[in-house]
Order: sequence, then structure tokens, then C-alpha cells
Amino acid sequence: MKLHKRTMLVQKAAAELDSLLIEWLERHDLTWLEAIQTLQIKSAYWMRYPLRSERHPDDPEKKADEE
Repeated sequence: MKLHKRTMLVQKAAAELDSLLIEWLERHDLTWLEAIQTLQIKSAYWMRYPLRSERHPDDPEKKADEE
């Protein structure tokens, strides 16, 4: 099987992210559950405007769930 050209790049980035997350957890004295909660909150925020733009390209200020 031939790997996609970006597979190793993504795996390397994932390994680096693991190290950064462990450092971040220790620096802020967070549990894994607290870290996951924080990341979930941030990912929801990061997705807000791209989703609005995708659903309402002519009015990205309209909320994603609005018709």
C-alpha cells in the first residue's frame, strides 16, 4: 500500500500536538477531562463562523441554525 504524501506530515504533527498538550496540561494543572472540555469549547468557537459562511454565503452574520 502506498501512503498519501501528507500521511507522515499529519502523523508528525499529531505527535507534536501530544507533547504540547501534555506540557499545557502540566503548566495549568488540568486533568484530561478539563483539557477536553476546554478544547471542545474552543473548537465550537472556531467552527462558528466557517459554518455560518458555508450555510449563508450571502449573510455570514446569520446564525448557522437560522433559515
